This record gives sequence, structure tokens and C-alpha cells, in this order.
Amino acid sequence: MNPIQKITPLLASPGLRRAGLLFSARAVNPVVSLVFSLVMPRILTVEDFGVYGWALARIFIVQAFAEIGLQQSLVRFLVPALRKDDENDFRAVLRASLQLKLYALAFIFAVTGLYMGGIVLLNQLAASGVLTHSFPPGLLPAAHPDQLNLTWIIVLGGAGLSILTYLDAVLVAHERFTRLSLWLPSVGVIRFLLLAGFLLGMGGRLRAEHVLYAFALGPFVSIAFFFCFYPAKTFLLKVPAVNWRPLVPRLLRFNLWMLAAAFMAIVSDWMEVLIISEEGDSGHFNAARMPMQGFLILLATMGSLLLPRFSNLQTPAEFRAMFGRIYRYLLPVIFLFLPGFIIFPYFIANWYGSDFLISIDVFYILYPNFILRIYFAPLGVALVALDQPRLVAIEAAVRMVAGFVFNMILYPTEGIIGAAYASLLAQVCGWTFLVFCYYRFFSVGKFPFQRDRLPEI
Repeated sequence: MNPIQKITPLLASPGLRRAGLLFSARAVNPVVSLVFSLVMPRILTVEDFGVYGWALARIFIVQAFAEIGLQQSLVRFLVPALRKDDENDFRAVLRASLQLKLYALAFIFAVTGLYMGGIVLLNQLAASGVLTHSFPPGLLPAAHPDQLNLTWIIVLGGAGLSILTYLDAVLVAHERFTRLSLWLPSVGVIRFLLLAGFLLGMGGRLRAEHVLYAFALGPFVSIAFFFCFYPAKTFLLKVPAVNWRPLVPRLLRFNLWMLAAAFMAIVSDWMEVLIISEEGDSGHFNAARMPMQGFLILLATMGSLLLPRFSNLQTPAEFRAMFGRIYRYLLPVIFLFLPGFIIFPYFIANWYGSDFLISIDVFYILYPNFILRIYFAPLGVALVALDQPRLVAIEAAVRMVAGFVFNMILYPTEGIIGAAYASLLAQVCGWTFLVFCYYRFFSVGKFPFQRDRLPEI
């Protein structure tokens, strides 16, 4: 059979159509974020662009806490209930997950309110002479009284994204990819319209805060549109407490590991932005990370497609066969990424201008990192389906700790070039741990730090 004969059935397969729908749905928001990244350096100063990246990293950290691990675990537990066509189990899982979501949001807003109130009080005491100095803004720059609004933008932005991913997971569990492809792009479109409105209203003179307002408010407007594609009554149906209350601690135990994993993964991914101390350096590093938006689309699409499939597998032999099919098609795709080594540096030089030329050197170090993430992503997704959130958290912890250590060594001496190498080396440490886990799984049938797979709800 020649290559064309092999490819033709793949192109006509329902799986590829589903992947295309899901990819198109997830593409719009990162593309809009990419437009933000491309336009912002032309509108904002390098320093303001650095503030935008600084705040964006913290929005994603708040999102990780507000999600409380539900984005993946909700799919993991809803899929078996839907497969059994058991309406009671489905409603119980949904109600328990909704309760956890409300607890997480209430906790985040309460902590933020108390923390910010304490900071205001400390500064008022300092102003009245009770304290000798005000609260040090260097500990948390957004906590300074002049930037309290920026902190609330960060909290609201993270909360809105977490609600968005929760609703996203509900549609993914149903495999309603057509509806997802119609609803999810609304977030990016709304953000773009808000940004355009700010741009026109401010006469083209934008600050980082305007861009962050558009980014943070977009999800809240889009959430209202979700109920055009999914019945709101599903979330309002009365479920007996005896059905859903026992599931809350069970989901919580599973999700605490996923929460830890999500938090450490985000800190790892944004470690360099969090550590880089100069706003100009932060702007240059963000410009080099620009292609990451496209890879985030691919990673999110792969996770949404693979997790429901992996959740139906049981034995090492089944997972080995599935990995074989995945990598048979995934490995040749690497050739599609190679032109990026030419295209993106050319774009950075000609779009961002001479002030960002150092970003090209950083890009050449980060780009292989982005490509390799695609190839190790199925291993991480399968760990969730195998009910190994502890291993997911350990892998994220390995990356986070390695990233911190390498950055502490390389950034002070080599600047953002050293930070780029630290990012790559941290990922290699995480990938090494994943390979070790699956070596054990396929050779002896058990993972290191094995925990039993959870029975179906």
C-alpha cells in the first residue's frame, strides 16, 4: 500500500473530523492571544509589555487554583457515567463537581479580599505613623495600593478562565465537539472586540491594564453564550444529597493531586517570566515565547481527544497499542514544525523591530522545547486516565524544582539566554521521569508509587 492509500482513509475518518472541529474551536482563543502578543509590542512600551506578561503568568496561577483539578477529572468521571447511560450517576458527578467549583471560587475571593484588606490596613498604619514603613511592594508588586485594581483583574481573570474550562470539560465529556467549536471561539472574539473598543476609546494610547481588562472580561461574557449550546437546567436539577455528597471527598482527593500538578505545571511553564526581574527582559522573553500560543492549541486539542479514549482502556497492552497508533501518525508531523526555525525569527525581527533582536536568540532555545512537548503530551494525559494524579503532580514538581534551580544558576550569569536554557533543561527532567514511569508500567505492569485505579462511580 502506497503512502497516498494509507493517508486517504485517515483523512476520511470520523476521528480526524472530530480533531478538526476541536482544533478549530481551540484555535480561535490562542490566535487572538497571539494577536495580542503581536500587537502589544507595537502599542505598549517594552516595560508595559513586561507588566502584561507578568500579570498573565499570575492569572494562569489563579486559574490553576480555581480549577481545583476539575478540567481533567470531570472528563475522567463523567465519561464512564455517560458510557453506561446512567443519568443518576451523571447528575451526581456533575453536582459534586459544581460544589467543589463553588468552594474553590469562594475560597479564592475570600483569601484575596482578606489579603488585600490587610495590605491596605498596613499602609494606612504606615501613613499615620504607627508603622515605620509601608508594606514592601517588591514582595507582591500588584499589592501596592496604586495597583490594587491590577490584582483584582488577575483574580477575576483566573476565576473566569476556570469557569470556562469547567464548562469546556462538560462538552468534551459528551464529545459534543461541534457545539464546542461554535461556542469556544466566542471568548477570543469578545476579547478582540473589547481590545478594539479600548483602542478606539483611548485614541490608540493603551496601557497594560487595558489589555488585561479585555483578557479577563472576555470569559465572563462568553459564559453566558454557553447556555445557547447546553441546557442550563442540567446544572439546576435537584439531586438528592445522598447521591452527590459522598462523591465530593472522593473528587477532592483525586483533584488535590491534579490541583497541585496544575499549579506546579503553570509555575514551571511561566517560571522564567516570574523570575526575570527586569521588565525589559520580561518583554523580550515574552516575544520569544510567541509561538507557544500555537502549541497550546495542539496540546489542548490532544488532551481533549485522548482523555476520553484513554479512560476506556485498562491493561498495559491496550495502552501500548494505543501509544503505537498515536506515535505512528505523530512522529512524521515533526517535519511540519521545522520551517518555524526560519519563519518565526524573520517575523520577530521585522514585526517587533530592532529592540527585540535578542528575542531571536532566546527563540532558538525555546522552540525545540515547544516541539518536544507535543510528543510527550500523550504520556501525561494517559496518567490521568490511569488514575495516577500523584505521578502527574510529581512530574510537574520535578519540572518546577528543576526550573527554579537552573534559573537560579543560569539567569544571574547569562540573563534571559540562561533562562531559556533553564526552561529547556527543566522540561528534560520532567520527560525523563515520564519515560521512567512508563518503562516500569510496560515492564512490570506497575508504575512507581503505584496507586490502585479508582472503580467507576
